[in-house]
Amino acid sequence: MMVLGVIQPSASPWASPVVLVSKKDGSVRFCVDYQKLNAITVSDAYPMPRPDELLDKLGGARYFTTMDLTKGYWQVPLDADARLKSAFITPLGLYEFLTLPFGLKGAPATFQRLVDQLLRGMESFAVAYIDDICVFSQTWEDHVSQVRQVLDQLQGSGLTIKAEKCKVGMAEVSYLGHRVGSSRLKPEPDKVEVIRDWPTPHTKSRSKPLLGWQDTTEDLCPTLAP
Repeated sequence: MMVLGVIQPSASPWASPVVLVSKKDGSVRFCVDYQKLNAITVSDAYPMPRPDELLDKLGGARYFTTMDLTKGYWQVPLDADARLKSAFITPLGLYEFLTLPFGLKGAPATFQRLVDQLLRGMESFAVAYIDDICVFSQTWEDHVSQVRQVLDQLQGSGLTIKAEKCKVGMAEVSYLGHRVGSSRLKPEPDKVEVIRDWPTPHTKSRSKPLLGWQDTTEDLCPTLAP
């Protein structure tokens, strides 16, 4: 993070602990526990988009391109006062972020506002949920032009995308946990594995976890049940 210009040594009166979280690919995600800072932070009421509404907009399109911004939050600079509050403790001393870190209460709203401003005027063919952008079109000619518009806007704003995570000109893509394309919308197979592989319940008590039911009076006090 020092090499990337994301953090710097700090003399801040603020400090939060670090938490290391294992990722699916076996690597480690560096996180800061900002619970105490978040508890006294004024909320940002900027609305987050509803995933179902974004997916509905994609329904009838024939061509899709998805883009993922490289370490999205880290592309947003912090002002001096916010840098002090972002400070965290390590065995090597105290450091603070120069860019927006993960874990801050207002980070999702801040980044969503940025991306919405970036795509303003392109809502008819581009949607975004935080750093996940999807361009959708009916014709190939339109798609090439619209993808170029989005890329030009990203370049003009100094933002970068992670090329290996982008899918360009696809008939079907994965977006927000769903497979979208060919006028169909369906959940990703790995999202339904737990339900699909759930053992067939043969009693009422075993069926309740599958249905999301909680214990009832009958379960807790059988003698009171009619």
